[in-house]
Amino acid sequence: MRTRSFAKQAEATSVDETLAEQKPLIVLELGEILELGDTSFARSLHHDLASDSAIDSFLKKSRFYNLTQHRWRLPRNYTKLLYGDFYTPFCNIFSSILRHFWRNESAQGTRRVVDTHNTPLRHSKAENPSLTSRPSLVIKAEGPSFQLPDTEPGQKPAQVGFSNVAACIELRAEGDNFPVSEQLVRVAIYARQLFIHQPNRRFVRILVLTGAYLRLFHFDRSGAQYTPPLDINADPHTFVRLVLGLSSPNEADIGLDTSIQWRIENGRKVSGMLTTRGADENEIVYPLLHVDALFSRTDLSGRCTTCWSVSNPINGEELLVKDSWRSCERTPEFVYLEEALGISGVAQMVSYEPDRCQAKDLRGFGNNVPAGFENRINTRVVMKCYGPTITKFSSAQHLLCILRDAISAHRKLLRKGILHGDVSIQNILTGSPKAEPGHRGVLIDLDIASRYIAGSVNALTDWRVGTSLYQSIMVVLSGEFADPLVHDHLDELESFFYVFSRIIHAYDCHGVFHSMASDLKGWEKYSDDQMLHAACKRVFIVEPTVPREVSARWPEACLRVFHDFRDFIKCIVVKKLTIAYEKPEDRAEALESLWSSAEDHYNHVLGLFDEGIAALGKAELGNPATSPSRRPATGPVRPPMEQSPLKRPSDDYPEAQPTAKRSTSPRITRNARSPRSPSPCITPRSA
Repeated sequence: MRTRSFAKQAEATSVDETLAEQKPLIVLELGEILELGDTSFARSLHHDLASDSAIDSFLKKSRFYNLTQHRWRLPRNYTKLLYGDFYTPFCNIFSSILRHFWRNESAQGTRRVVDTHNTPLRHSKAENPSLTSRPSLVIKAEGPSFQLPDTEPGQKPAQVGFSNVAACIELRAEGDNFPVSEQLVRVAIYARQLFIHQPNRRFVRILVLTGAYLRLFHFDRSGAQYTPPLDINADPHTFVRLVLGLSSPNEADIGLDTSIQWRIENGRKVSGMLTTRGADENEIVYPLLHVDALFSRTDLSGRCTTCWSVSNPINGEELLVKDSWRSCERTPEFVYLEEALGISGVAQMVSYEPDRCQAKDLRGFGNNVPAGFENRINTRVVMKCYGPTITKFSSAQHLLCILRDAISAHRKLLRKGILHGDVSIQNILTGSPKAEPGHRGVLIDLDIASRYIAGSVNALTDWRVGTSLYQSIMVVLSGEFADPLVHDHLDELESFFYVFSRIIHAYDCHGVFHSMASDLKGWEKYSDDQMLHAACKRVFIVEPTVPREVSARWPEACLRVFHDFRDFIKCIVVKKLTIAYEKPEDRAEALESLWSSAEDHYNHVLGLFDEGIAALGKAELGNPATSPSRRPATGPVRPPMEQSPLKRPSDDYPEAQPTAKRSTSPRITRNARSPRSPSPCITPRSA
């Protein structure tokens, strides 16, 4: 394999005004791109849809194909067509293929070629609502996975959008300055929107025709690959099959997961069903409680978690179905969830499907997987449902209870040799309204968890894995050390502290969001600069006070827990930094002292929360005036981003090992075929 610079080849000016705005995001999400050495992938597809003889019969009858000259009836001088009707000849050919092969009653009319080169297709409302794209042609679709586009009040209803498009086709004139680098960015924008608007998408394939030459672009959760140019005149059979694959009435052929289907009325989804296997391996069909996904990652590649709210058809219990694409090198989440069955404060699994689909099979690799390719496996887990994220706490005491039980659950996982790996606000849920102690806070999302046994060979610390806002200082700095310390339970207790800190500094004791205090703004501002990010957190943990406007919003007992927790974390950070600057061979004794005290660490931290919870309980019963009792006179400020219970923020790093510094260009890969520390101080801070 060889790698070439993408940036040098992306100089052409785009005809879409929004391409430049969208390109940085697409480049970041694409990463390595596989450039196939031949057209065998394209030639291998969809032989089940049309035999050679069936295609020969079509070519003989078609008025858009010249049998004598063995070429499609397209103008030879495409450049002149730029000032005329450039798109109609192509549209006619595509339409004739669909009419001939999709003639049965079930397929007829469900797929139609539409010229959209002057029709802006709106992007997801969850992102910049002003962004649009204009593919040259699309295949408009009807069926159980498609619906008419959303329409804003006062707008004319759109008849075509990314929500009812089976595939996009990009047309360019022969000789046009449209390098493959720009082709890739443009069609990746289309692919991303198809994934977002069609959350049961497994892959997207797009054709780019430059004159009579075609490239097939394939996108899945492992990234993308594309073919070299293929002459549609020299190989009409492959061309026809590719068009059929993009327009097939069988939704699986066009890249959709048919285990999720909707009932459509008046062009819109009104209900749906999700089919999976139960714990007894028998098929079970769950009604969807909402036609839209409860949560869906918008990334083009990666885990791309999508969650569905469903109802148990037997007892009506609400359950959560989590679909994700795990790296084949990672231990599946269901393995850890199975070990966590019965542990209070950890999400409880009902059933799972371990291997629903693999990216390598979508690309036709079989057992010949290219070196460096990160295969991803589609996994489905059905779990019990819980409350919203921790930010939906109702009182200071409720907040402490949620954190306390989540930390306790974390200890129980550690006792089983499991380290969560991504303690963050999004991964701590509230328990049910009447939850008993132990169930008031729930840890979710074990998909980047790891095995951990103190003193053994454990996974190395990697700042690229997890949610940067809540990473410990040692994790943030791991890229700066030749031999970083192993990620351990203390890193994750520090993450719990940062979750607590973010809430204390952004909310009041009634759960009303105000604004993020300046003390913490640097965590986000410098999230891409490890040294500055760590420095901001170091300054924060040594600060003896909190801003006056923050302390005024919280009862004294809650602030006491915060300060005592900070003192504990400060002590740990100092000790770990001291150890980190020692030679690896001189660290063992100090690290052993830390690791052997894990139970003491948890006991101390949980004790802080227990004291705070008890104090707040007494205050509420005996003297309510000790706690802030009135909400602010002004209305609450809405948080900048309301996250779904299972959502990870945009700085979610992949499991793979990307380069330490983020590039502004995708990478296309060509495929030819100090003193030792004593035990940590755990003495509570005096009130």
